[in-house]
Amino acid sequence: MPRPATGRTSRAWTCASIALALVLALSLSGCRAASQPPVAPPARDEVAQVTLSSHPVSTRTRIHRVYGRLPDARRKDVRRDVARLIDRWWEASYLGGTYPRTDFPDAFPGFTRGAERLARADKALLTNMTGGSRIESVTPRKRAITLDIMAVGTQARSVTARFLLRFATTGAKQATTTVRGRLFLTRQRGPWRVFGYDVAKGSRA
Repeated sequence: MPRPATGRTSRAWTCASIALALVLALSLSGCRAASQPPVAPPARDEVAQVTLSSHPVSTRTRIHRVYGRLPDARRKDVRRDVARLIDRWWEASYLGGTYPRTDFPDAFPGFTRGAERLARADKALLTNMTGGSRIESVTPRKRAITLDIMAVGTQARSVTARFLLRFATTGAKQATTTVRGRLFLTRQRGPWRVFGYDVAKGSRA
C-alpha cells in the first residue's frame, strides 16, 4: 500500500507510562521464563468489526499476537474494547461533527492526562483542525486495527494497536487523507487508556 505523499510524524510518551510499560515488559519476561511462550497468531475468526452508526464503513480489528496467556473470552473483550476506544478518537478528531469546523474540544477520549496534553500540541496531526475550515464533508474509506497484546497472569495489561484510517473530504479541501501509526494502551484499573502514540498523516488531492 503506498504511503501518503506528504505527511508528518509525531511520537509522544509520558515518563510514568514508559516506566509502566517497562514494568509490564519485565513482568512478562518473568512469565515467559517460566515456560509461557508467545501464543500463536489467532485464526481468521478472531477478527471483529465495529461500526459507528453515523459512518457505515466498518472498523476491521484483528489480533496479531498475544504474549503470555490470555483466554479466548478475554481476547475478544480486549479486541472489542480497544476498537471502540480508537473509533471514538477517530470520530472525535476526524470523522464526526459538522463541517466546516476548526474546533475540536474533545478530540482525545480515552487518552491519559499526559498523553492528552501532548496530543493537544499535535492537533494539526491528530485532528482535522488545520483543514477543517475548508472541508464540507468527510467520508471514511478504510478503518483497520491490528493488536499486539501483552498479558500477565492471564490478564491483558498492555496493547500496541497499529492502525490505518483513510477518509475522503469534499469542499475546498478535496482530498484523500491517510492517518496511520501506533497507539500504546494500558489498563490497570478501569478502562483501557492511550498513554502514547506514533502517528503519520498525509493527503493526496
